[in-house]
Amino acid sequence: MGLGLRIPRPSLGLAPDNKLMFWGMFFNEAGIGIFMTLWPLYIASLGASPAQIGFVIGFWGFTRLLFLLPSGMLMERFQPKTLILVARLGAILGFALLAIAQSWWHLFPGVILMAGSTASFPVISSVVADVAGRGRARVRAFTMILNVGPSAALLITPALGGFLAEQISLRAIFIAAALFNIAGFIVFSRLSNREIIRQPGAPVTYSEAFRHGATRMILLLAFVVVFCSILGVTLVPNLLQDVHDVSVGQIGYLGSLAAVGSIGLGLILSNLKVFENSMFGYSLAVSSVATALVLFVFGSSLWIFAIAFILRGGLLATFSVMYATLSDVTPDRIRNRAYIVAEFMAGMGFALAPFAAGWFFGIRPELPMIAGMIVLIPTILFILWLARRNTHNDDAQSAPTT
Repeated sequence: MGLGLRIPRPSLGLAPDNKLMFWGMFFNEAGIGIFMTLWPLYIASLGASPAQIGFVIGFWGFTRLLFLLPSGMLMERFQPKTLILVARLGAILGFALLAIAQSWWHLFPGVILMAGSTASFPVISSVVADVAGRGRARVRAFTMILNVGPSAALLITPALGGFLAEQISLRAIFIAAALFNIAGFIVFSRLSNREIIRQPGAPVTYSEAFRHGATRMILLLAFVVVFCSILGVTLVPNLLQDVHDVSVGQIGYLGSLAAVGSIGLGLILSNLKVFENSMFGYSLAVSSVATALVLFVFGSSLWIFAIAFILRGGLLATFSVMYATLSDVTPDRIRNRAYIVAEFMAGMGFALAPFAAGWFFGIRPELPMIAGMIVLIPTILFILWLARRNTHNDDAQSAPTT
């Protein structure tokens, strides 16, 4: 006979499908986190120069863009669940191919499949927004699913990747990444079958989404923030290993600290009233990344690099805040296309930055971080100006008239 006691379960405060999205994105980010910190080192171990490392990572980014272009058409022809599951299968096969590569140029087939899997992200964003509804609930859903859940995975997986790399080999981290994606596939397979995403009236074009003024501003900011951030952080592992003699295992553990910062920042953004204006949250997240770059440039001890990695967690937070802001300013009719354009703009930043990082690194290892930092500082000031302008506009609209 039971004692009548019930053990409380932690609540995510999300609708059932968004709970599945939370755990699906947890496993997705676990698969990314276990290899991403050591990704440049793995490419280097296959015989690539710094410029070739940047080329491989940049190729991944450009290939993402190619797969994003038809995603809007696919969203109007297939159920969201189907698109997400096909993308996860591609990621699983891609990681397996990366694990068996014998030279750096053997990585490209796996990179292409990994890039193809990212075409599901606009679908995920659209489902999250639809399920969550409007207002603060939507901000919370995006923060939990695109920031807190992935960050929780990143608490563990970079350190696990460093452990596997030291105890087994760098190849082992890609096998682990495939296993995490299998777990994500199982979670996503439990999503409910939703209606195919269609908008009434004439078909919505990408240019129509970009022509909307407020939407266009967020899309341009997405490119600048991602480009400068990725420029600064891509070759940080190589900087630590080559200049400061930090071991692969230590780099993996440092990578896990980024999740601490991301989770902390996510909790701040979702609970403090000042960040109901998501642009203020955007400025805080970007400021965190810029500060991390300063510490990477001028730091010389492991504890300073640890602080820098915690602040680097702001990079993940920039995505959730950007999507929440985009949802707020974009009309429903063009929202799905806006999500795709946002992925495209961020993807361009992700694709171009590694090429520049590899070139700068060849001149001086700290130069990519310096360049990213220099551009992010005025960007932060511009975001703060936009946030204050939006606040003043909202106050004017809500002021009583006589």
